[in-house]
Amino acid sequence: MESNLLLERLTGRPFEDVQATFCAVLVDEWIRQGIQVAMVAPGSRSTPLALALAERDGIRIEVFHDERSAAFAALGVGLASGVPAVLLCTSGTAAAHFYAAVIEADLSHVPLLVVTADRPPELKDVGAPQTIDQTKMYGDTVRWFHDPGVADVAACNSWRALARQSFASTVGLRPGPTHINLPFREPLVGASVEVPGDPANLSQFVGRPLLTKGEYEIVVTQLSRESGVIVAGKGCGDSAKVSQLAKRLGWPVLADSRSGCQGIPEAVVYFDSILRHQAFSESHRPQVFLRLGEAPSSKVLSQFISGSSAVQIHVGQFDDPFDADHKVASHITCDPSSFCEALTSFIHPTTKMLYLNQWLKADELAEVSIAQYQEESVGPLSGPTVSRIVAESLKTSQNLVVSSSMPVRDLEWFGGDCSRFQVFSNRGANGIDGVVATAIGVAIATNRSTAVLIGDIALLHDSSSLVALGSRELELKIIVTDNDGGAIFHYLSQSSVVATEKFEKLFGTPHGSDLVRLAEAHQIPTFDCRSSTELREALAHSGSCLIRIATDRHHEVLVHQEINTKVAFALDQV
Repeated sequence: MESNLLLERLTGRPFEDVQATFCAVLVDEWIRQGIQVAMVAPGSRSTPLALALAERDGIRIEVFHDERSAAFAALGVGLASGVPAVLLCTSGTAAAHFYAAVIEADLSHVPLLVVTADRPPELKDVGAPQTIDQTKMYGDTVRWFHDPGVADVAACNSWRALARQSFASTVGLRPGPTHINLPFREPLVGASVEVPGDPANLSQFVGRPLLTKGEYEIVVTQLSRESGVIVAGKGCGDSAKVSQLAKRLGWPVLADSRSGCQGIPEAVVYFDSILRHQAFSESHRPQVFLRLGEAPSSKVLSQFISGSSAVQIHVGQFDDPFDADHKVASHITCDPSSFCEALTSFIHPTTKMLYLNQWLKADELAEVSIAQYQEESVGPLSGPTVSRIVAESLKTSQNLVVSSSMPVRDLEWFGGDCSRFQVFSNRGANGIDGVVATAIGVAIATNRSTAVLIGDIALLHDSSSLVALGSRELELKIIVTDNDGGAIFHYLSQSSVVATEKFEKLFGTPHGSDLVRLAEAHQIPTFDCRSSTELREALAHSGSCLIRIATDRHHEVLVHQEINTKVAFALDQV
């Protein structure tokens, strides 16, 4: 009925009206499926779809001058909400700037609906400007690619199905990016006809696989050991269900900042510092590792797991193995919350709590030692101290976006319990690109105050996302630890084997940029903090801002060592 009515209304209309109506149908169906946000990088060839988006209520449009910023902001929306944003650009190299975010969306299973405008077939391979081959340009990183060709009134009955399929493919059992390439002919501006409703209003419903009773019994047999550890990362499932399982087993939960589990009674938050204590790590090697979700960033934890002979079981919502050492005995793909809940019912409660209590005691000692070190510290602010103050400042249900490199590690190792707010980080490819843009997308999707903890190199890498930040309807605090270069390389082998001058040029990479003036150039309020008191006061201000904290990347290596030494001393006394 709808297609017949639409065909009747379009028959005899100018081509540009057909093109405009095609875009209006796509937008209408995307809204029906639940899409609420569109990120638009401005350009000419994308005009028909850009206008269709702008003319509809029910969808928020954010314009980004840089395509990479637009892409990572769209990634942030999907990361925070589980619903894709429409990501639109013009033809040519603009689409290439989406690629990094598309890769991250693929590896992190974030829904993302990429729409690239294109030139029509007659302008291909004839030297027309702003024309490249956009067919399957993202390769296997996308869940689905489709190019329907230039809008044709004869195919109007397929337009709504195209919109549905593009949405379904990005939110399916394996969420990720989808790419639609839409060629448009000039004239690019037309008048769409009234889009009739679709009485069917079809939707996509996605189920999650569950294990059988027999499969759970196999897992129970694998877990039947004297000691075990649960490692909880992003995607580990509902914290209450993880806690119930840990209590039933009598096992500690080594919980990273993205897991949401750091607030449960069985959580061990400072596992990185604890595992650096050789005597403790050797005497507390478990016989089983139950790994839930993604792996934490701690290399020490990774070595603790891979260096043991314990049985490893990995449970994740997606079929990614997270098994770099090829030692996982069982890969289980299912909903982790359902897994923990069902498995708990198969396990008899233990009365042996000594192993768990020893881990919790060590965590308590580490907490006191780290807090005491930071209270007594008289030198310049450091990454560990900044991460802790930022975490303490956030209120319930607020967001924290953390850059890869040192910020995500400082938060995980020293930031404390982050369970009362949501922590996001692009750890699929572990890149430092698009961090500010991702935070913008998270703030838009959640409509909540959002902080982003970032290093100076990552901020400079994404400085285009500062454009027009003050005009966006959101509150974003950018906390940047500025050590004039790449701090993480000072923790790697390069720092000890490469000559100082060459190391600084290739790895230290000092830039000499004034980040405060950079923010001020974009009309963003700024704070330049030199003490814990100044940082806390800056974090208490409302509204978007940039907070710069000068740190010393050479000195921070010593800070990490001193903190871990203090924790080790406390553990020696037990």
